[in-house]
Amino acid sequence: MSLSEDRISTMAHEVIKCIWRDDLADVSDEVRALKRVKQSLEAFFGAVDDVEAAVRAKLRNKDPGSRDYEALYQKFYHDEMARRNL
Repeated sequence: MSLSEDRISTMAHEVIKCIWRDDLADVSDEVRALKRVKQSLEAFFGAVDDVEAAVRAKLRNKDPGSRDYEALYQKFYHDEMARRNL
């Protein structure tokens, strides 16, 4: 799932806003916190892209859209996410 820089930025701002609103942490440097949240989101979504690519590689001999493909995709996806602790 490739997200634009604007989308990542919007999500990061929402995370920071929720942290402030719910009083989950004291953030002394909002710019630094925002930058760190953006980096974390980019790393997570990059890892998800890698997981999806690995799953598609495992299924390259299957027919996309078939019931078998969908079931295996879900299984392999969850297995790969668990393996990477995501």
